[in-house]
Amino acid sequence: MTAAAAHQVPARQPGGLWETAFTQAEASVCLRTNSKAAFTHATGTLYAYKQTGAAFAHWQIDLLLDGGPAYEEVKGFTDAPTVEIGPRLMAAVLTRPGGRAFWVETLHTLIVTDTQQATIIVRCATESAALHWAARLPRQAITAQLLANGAVYAHTAAFSLGGRGVVIAGHRGRGKTTTLLAGLHRLGGDYVTNDRLLLRTEDEGQLAGYVWPARLRAGTGTLSALPHLADLVPAEQRAVPAEQRWPSRPKVPIEPWDFARLLSGDGQVLGSVSPALLVFPQLDRERTTVSVEPVEHAEARDELLRTRLFMTDPDRGPSSHINHWLWPAPDPAATDRNLGRVVDALAALPCYRIHAGGDPAALADAVGSLLDTGPEVHG
Repeated sequence: MTAAAAHQVPARQPGGLWETAFTQAEASVCLRTNSKAAFTHATGTLYAYKQTGAAFAHWQIDLLLDGGPAYEEVKGFTDAPTVEIGPRLMAAVLTRPGGRAFWVETLHTLIVTDTQQATIIVRCATESAALHWAARLPRQAITAQLLANGAVYAHTAAFSLGGRGVVIAGHRGRGKTTTLLAGLHRLGGDYVTNDRLLLRTEDEGQLAGYVWPARLRAGTGTLSALPHLADLVPAEQRAVPAEQRWPSRPKVPIEPWDFARLLSGDGQVLGSVSPALLVFPQLDRERTTVSVEPVEHAEARDELLRTRLFMTDPDRGPSSHINHWLWPAPDPAATDRNLGRVVDALAALPCYRIHAGGDPAALADAVGSLLDTGPEVHG
């Protein structure tokens, strides 16, 4: 059962509008739309958030499929400055009383924000445009609130076993997804995230991780090594020799509403996690054995700070894209302070580097043994 399904309530339909409030910790946003398809997409994609129906929320988003704005409403954007709002997607932006207005010509969408009223009005010409915004805007609203309250991004995968969170950190290609999927299937873990967490320290320095919900993307090599997922490998890739599948692109997407097939036993899909173990996978497909190397706290702290929780690869640039175009990013000095607190808490956990090959069962067993018996490593 997914986190969203566990908390979902019927949407009220005043005047034909579909409506629900998403919440995560203290953050909240209400989505109201006249597109059932957009509503279904949002509630299915944002699996990490509780849904409380039409309730109080800090922000209100009205997503309207109404043919889009008329020419007279957008002609003022002709000479307006532009900002990047996504890969190969630009918006012209104007400052207006109480907020800003964005004209996204490619999607024929007008977005008007009012920070005083805490509202966002989105007017779309097509249903495909409404589907584009349906999950992205509520997620950005929730994320902005958590960042303002001390959270920082971490480029990690994570699962939970018996309430103990395993944070799987590292740059691209190190084996985060393989470790995650192996742990879910072999150990019966609960799915948390494949790509990104919002981490912060809370009461008495306790570390909490909140999911940035998104689809999972897995390489064909990883899927081929897991018999229960091998059928997801595209037909044209199945004839490719196994050793050539690991570096292949693009990756295969798995949508949140299909996450149940990743689980085994009583495994669930969660929206948050309490980290108890930090692992740095180092997968080498040529290896035939698994070895576990403890990482001292000082070394873990240095690596986490140097990479800003693996959001940046010092040798290759950003590891995970961040784009705060609707809300401004938090003050850099505040972000650095929050980062330091989170890194200190995360590096204080038992931490291990796992060297493994292409055997998911052996990899999962190594992680499971660390959860059962792993001593804390002192720097």
